[in-house]
Amino acid sequence: MRRSRRGYDRFVPPDAADSPGLRSVAVRRRGEVLDRDLIVVEEPLEIRLDGKPLVVTMRTPGDDEELAAGFLHAEGLIAGGEGIASLRAVAGGRKPPSGGAARIRVTAFAGDRVEVTLADDAARAAADSAPAEPARRFRATAACGVCGKESLDDLEREHPPIEPLACRPALFEALPGRLRAAQTLFEATGGIHAAGLFTPDGELLCVREDIGRHNAVDKVVGHFVLRGAAPLRNRILVVSGRAGFELVQKALMAGVPAMVSVGAASSVAVDMATAAGMTLYTFAGRGRGNLHVA
Repeated sequence: MRRSRRGYDRFVPPDAADSPGLRSVAVRRRGEVLDRDLIVVEEPLEIRLDGKPLVVTMRTPGDDEELAAGFLHAEGLIAGGEGIASLRAVAGGRKPPSGGAARIRVTAFAGDRVEVTLADDAARAAADSAPAEPARRFRATAACGVCGKESLDDLEREHPPIEPLACRPALFEALPGRLRAAQTLFEATGGIHAAGLFTPDGELLCVREDIGRHNAVDKVVGHFVLRGAAPLRNRILVVSGRAGFELVQKALMAGVPAMVSVGAASSVAVDMATAAGMTLYTFAGRGRGNLHVA
């Protein structure tokens, strides 16, 4: 299957054609030719913890259980997969738009959710330390990794010790290309972020795509949390965009010792990474990259 984007024919990978993260829409090309185009789906997902609403986040459907596990881990509500007694994704039924002149609804959301039950007293204690109205504390768009925090203290997280990882710059520079080759939804749409976890030998262990860059990281981390494989020591996290505060913090919470980004780093991200002993390599590409040093 091929589609046209920006005037060029592009191949749509077979494993992306039936993805819940894609939708076909009608478009006019050059104002005359009626055609179809593939776009990324953006839908809300509610995460419920022990029967209570915790967060509503805008995400691209797919790997929702991993997203929930990664989010809980990044927020310090679980230390690992053993902190989860049960986890299930529940698909919501799409509702027709409601009428009324006072409010116009752009779309009708499906109402998908993930229901999580914590396993032990330690995990419950972490959840109990959250504010009394967690649904108001955690609310995020696809672009936000810290939306809903109520105070500066909420931005602080204690992460596991980082074990430094030394790799040749040539490896760091090659990893974004390997990640890009695995981005099937980006190949189809050109409008989605990705995160991937690699070994020090450059082997890709897991890649996830999402309209929210922080969601893509949560999905990757959650993949390993649910398999009892966190913290992610001796691993390299590669992200398709910039290295911002929220991504570096999520990586540190997962024990990742090295992070590579296609884009730039922010000042707080550099400060956090260098203070923790994390290797941070930005603007990475063939023959280029910035290694941030303390």
